[in-house]
Amino acid sequence: MKLVFIPPYANIYAAQPMWEQELISRMKQKGQLEGVDIDIAEGYPIEHNAETRNEEFAAIVNLGMIKKVKEYSEMGQYDAIIIGGTSEPGFFATQMVSKIPVVYSLHSAVHVASLIGERFSIIHLTDPGCLQIRHWVQNHGLNHKLVAVRPTGYTSSFLHKFTRTYKPEERTKIPEGKKFVEDVVARCKEAVDNDRVDSLVFECPAIQMFEDEIKPRLNDSGYGEIQLVYSFPAAVEMARTMVNMGLTQAPRAYPSDSLRAKPQFR
Repeated sequence: MKLVFIPPYANIYAAQPMWEQELISRMKQKGQLEGVDIDIAEGYPIEHNAETRNEEFAAIVNLGMIKKVKEYSEMGQYDAIIIGGTSEPGFFATQMVSKIPVVYSLHSAVHVASLIGERFSIIHLTDPGCLQIRHWVQNHGLNHKLVAVRPTGYTSSFLHKFTRTYKPEERTKIPEGKKFVEDVVARCKEAVDNDRVDSLVFECPAIQMFEDEIKPRLNDSGYGEIQLVYSFPAAVEMARTMVNMGLTQAPRAYPSDSLRAKPQFR
């Protein structure tokens, strides 16, 4: 099975090692990618100041993502497409234009959390991103199971620079890395104690890269029964499942003018 991952802001960090490359390597080491190859897509141009992530920026990113999904879905080389990003760029449009399954990391993770439990919270970065996540979970029909989206207060720009500067084995030896892990663990404990959740979702790839440091700390603190859902592996498994079951996004759910079996009413 061959999958392709399209980063949400592919050209912004084009000169930097992408988080997903490390996550893919981790999954390979754990034997989670047997029979699966994952390529990372080439960047697409964004003519905008990436530091000002307003609605104009989102619209430009959405257009770039839609074009990229259409391009890769028509290559005939891939079985499914994976897309990351809190803003889930081009979500509805990409479901319409792609000829192969398209899965999003957040979308996949919250459905997994919904499958295994009744109440989950999401640990993320800054408050604007948390609000975006809340809106998307509402759109996905799972707001009744999402209790809270808790920010850690770190920006993606800081984490990109930090994880690019230090190797995995060095990160928690640096004061900034130690504090990051401590803050994430603190938000997790708050979610368990105050939100009364049965599972936690980690959407940000940077948080997922610290899995080996976060999970043992939670276990040692008595939170071992809380299920941890990592969005990138969830998306890979969702893509694999759709391919193996011969499924793609339902045309009636994401209709275009070419829809043949048109419903009589909505």
